[in-house]
Amino acid sequence: MKRLIVALVMCLALVGFPTQASAHQVETFYTLGNQLEFQSQFSTGEPFVGATVSVFAPNNPDQPWLSTTTDDKGRFSFLPDESIPGNWEVAIEDDTLSHADYWTVPVGDKGIVYDAISLDSTEDVHYRAATAFMPLVMSIGGALLWLGFTRRRR
Repeated sequence: MKRLIVALVMCLALVGFPTQASAHQVETFYTLGNQLEFQSQFSTGEPFVGATVSVFAPNNPDQPWLSTTTDDKGRFSFLPDESIPGNWEVAIEDDTLSHADYWTVPVGDKGIVYDAISLDSTEDVHYRAATAFMPLVMSIGGALLWLGFTRRRR
């Protein structure tokens, strides 16, 4: 019985503390020419082909200003409307939301503030699944522990 409890606690500890997945992280690079061009790829070097791209203007953060997809090299480009200053949000995602990158593109009165373009690291989709299933895992673990203790008393 003690072995069962120790095994359950160890399983819950392993499942309950996810580490960052690095096998297929999305890496995005950008350059500014006539337009702002992004190129996304996985950490393996494989292009992030066909990813859904949504660009949100600062004056309407709920409705995409531009919707497109990445090409066969994981690229897309756009030029923010300079008459709408503020932080433009760029979401590069696949359909299942298992891989994504989120960027902020600040636009000032002189156009894109290139040095202030930043990756939004608060959105890490690799932790979403673990966080979503945590209540279920904890409930099952608790039920198994309770069952183990009640059988022990008999």
